[in-house]
Amino acid sequence: MLLWIITMKHVFLHEVFLVSLLSSAAVIHAVSVRSIRSVSEPVHCKWGPWSPESWSACDGCSKTQTQSRSIAVFSQFGGQPCTGSSSRTQSCISAQVCPLEEGCGERFRCQSGKCISQSLVCNGDYDCEDSSDEWKCDSKVMCDLQKPPPNVELTGQGFDALRKEARGTVINTKSFGGLCRKTFSGDRKDLYRLPQSVLRYTFQVTAKNDFTDESFDSSWHYLNHIEKHSRTSGTAYGHDDYVFHNELLQSQSKNLLIMKSDVDVAQFQNQAPEYLPLSEEFWKALLSLPVTYDYAAYRNVLERFGTHYISEGTLGGQFRLFLMASQDIIKKLQSVQRDYKQCVKTSHSILFIIRWTTEDCKEEKINEEQPFYESIPKNDMTTDIFGGDPAYIAKLSMLNKNTPVENGRAFSQWSGSVKGFPKVIKPKLRPLHELVKEVSCAGVKKHHLKRAIETYLSEKHSCHCRECKNNGLRVLDNDVCKCVCKPGTVGQACEYGTPQDEQPGVIHGDWACWSSWSTCKEGQKSRSRSCSRPTPSGGRDCIGNAMETTVCDDDQELDYLRSMEPHCFENSLTPRKSCKIPPFLANGFVLYPKDAYPVGSKIEYACIEGFHLTGDPIAECQENLDWVRHQIECKKPLCGLPQLPSDVTGSPWKPTYNIGEAVSLSCPEGKVREGPGEIQCNAGLSWSPQPKETSCLTVFKPTTLPVQCQPWENLSKDKCVCKVPHECKSSLEICATDVKRGRTRTLSLCKVQAMRCLGHQYTLAEDSACKWPHRSSTACPDCTLWETCDEKTNSCRCKTSEECSSPDAWIHVCVQQEGASAPVTMTECEVAVRKCRGEALHIVSIQPCQS
Repeated sequence: MLLWIITMKHVFLHEVFLVSLLSSAAVIHAVSVRSIRSVSEPVHCKWGPWSPESWSACDGCSKTQTQSRSIAVFSQFGGQPCTGSSSRTQSCISAQVCPLEEGCGERFRCQSGKCISQSLVCNGDYDCEDSSDEWKCDSKVMCDLQKPPPNVELTGQGFDALRKEARGTVINTKSFGGLCRKTFSGDRKDLYRLPQSVLRYTFQVTAKNDFTDESFDSSWHYLNHIEKHSRTSGTAYGHDDYVFHNELLQSQSKNLLIMKSDVDVAQFQNQAPEYLPLSEEFWKALLSLPVTYDYAAYRNVLERFGTHYISEGTLGGQFRLFLMASQDIIKKLQSVQRDYKQCVKTSHSILFIIRWTTEDCKEEKINEEQPFYESIPKNDMTTDIFGGDPAYIAKLSMLNKNTPVENGRAFSQWSGSVKGFPKVIKPKLRPLHELVKEVSCAGVKKHHLKRAIETYLSEKHSCHCRECKNNGLRVLDNDVCKCVCKPGTVGQACEYGTPQDEQPGVIHGDWACWSSWSTCKEGQKSRSRSCSRPTPSGGRDCIGNAMETTVCDDDQELDYLRSMEPHCFENSLTPRKSCKIPPFLANGFVLYPKDAYPVGSKIEYACIEGFHLTGDPIAECQENLDWVRHQIECKKPLCGLPQLPSDVTGSPWKPTYNIGEAVSLSCPEGKVREGPGEIQCNAGLSWSPQPKETSCLTVFKPTTLPVQCQPWENLSKDKCVCKVPHECKSSLEICATDVKRGRTRTLSLCKVQAMRCLGHQYTLAEDSACKWPHRSSTACPDCTLWETCDEKTNSCRCKTSEECSSPDAWIHVCVQQEGASAPVTMTECEVAVRKCRGEALHIVSIQPCQS
């Protein structure tokens, strides 16, 4: 049996190419093949010639020039990798003036040399990264909030699509640009100020810790599945978020199971590239780029800052667990479930991390043995963890299959720590050349950087590798070509054995590299590739198109740039007359900004979210190279968050409120509000009454007596509620009238009161208005509530008044006794007992008598 040890890194895949970061594979041969040497001869790495343009132009700032070279042949089949650097630098003497030494005209010059608007100077914000714009200033506050969202600096990093890692910062995430935009954190009730670079920043109130799983027949099938994302005929940049781990084991007899869990802390979206402020280091690098195309100089920028920037993404963490095991073990792991009697829901065991969903699940119930776990070797399980506290990462990396509860705790600790130590996950990438601006000849340099990125990405592609035998997958790892073998095959070139799922000798086709673009003809250019690495023989043909055609926009773009920036193509030409950057508008911006504004150009202003524009938004560049702009202002028709005392709670609670919107004020349990219970956003954009007039006072609850309900009521949550009539127990029968229906009949006193409680109108009627049922027997089984059984005579007798105990349990009515001058209040039990004895009593009201 052959065991490949493959080391992989966290990567993001490009649609144009696939680079799988695999470590040098130490092949452990079985005894039967240990003495067999690979029939594939080693291929040693070879450098190509140094750049044909020779040395780059001498940089006026660093007084250096560079020269570059590319790898012509990548090492493969155990060959020696290339040594040395792909570029070299030497000192030189330049006649050119360093652009950083040039002035900024009417704009303010930071210590770095970068120019910013004078309106950003002395506004209380550090719009220069070195804070030089605030050095000689009186105290002034542009915004009442200075705290940016946590870890927002991660959103400004560049990304190298070849190395699959973050590079230098390209976006200035420290500058607010004179804007006062706020975002609200719902979980901590904190407000943050958004940098100029961020369009949206949304906090995730609760992190999702759910697991998903994906299984493959082998590591070859996994990598082949990923590579399909790159087999396209186009050149559009894409993004995929597959994650590779560090020490994945591959075996021809084992399947691969990948468990995934993402913890999202916040989602963000950066501004469009024309509105993104550049970091000063990246800006200086752009400023120093030559106007003529020099790949060595432009590649140096790509190696420092990457090939892409992040347009949007998520801050959080990622957990991946990779397991090599037999198919039956993986099926058991994916299906094992436990039902706990004390749990409301089913708990699911995902590998060795047990997750449960209710508080009723007891920890001691989880220590259930899984015998099939024991058959999984420790080295066949590994993790890749991205984001989170390093201490918890180390702990979670050492999962023990025999201690699921401890694994669960370790995962919970790690996921809880991601909030404080997030990374950018699931990013969407945009090519770096979109950020070329704010420097001389920006249009030309943007064109050259785009060309350099295409060359840079195409230099290191697995299509440069020689084909593998037995349909092995060729990958490029750190400038070394390697073969990932299908199950059943081994060797440097996968030359030994036969694939388990294929017939011997079957060869599937794979693409060679794209050719260079043809010259333009009738406004179009094309390129081609052949299905020859290897050519198919009895197997599948290559997937995708062999020819790609696109519009020739390069020549048109260069013609346009020659008209807009003629001095960038010929030093003797005079730059086109243009206005400087449009005047600053507080809490506003220019729609569709450009690199140059020739005479006659018009621009349009707009306001940021939460502000309303008043005045003419159009400005025009005049012959005198000044902007003509009418009176214009961005007004804020909103109130900000009211400043409440610490123990006062407002609802609804949000960053801004429209004029007329109200906030209700309340106090926590155990305290009582003193002052206004509601405040309102007024036309002056302030709160009235003032929030400070409301406070919370601690009160001590008096000892409350138990609630005593009427017989026609029930007790519910310390309150008395009306009974439904059928809930009434036996009660005194009276003659009553339903006023709405005009119906008179006998009803129990409890039912009448219950109906009145529920809102129905019932009045007391004369006894003669009702038809009373005739009593046919006075034997004991037929005794009424007001009678008791005389066992000696086996007949019913009237109760005594003393037997009408607990007066509170009976309904009280007003009764007129015969011969009495005034009515008196009696319980229904006493009335019934006296009537039973033959006394003449007349109920005048079903309420107690008025004293």
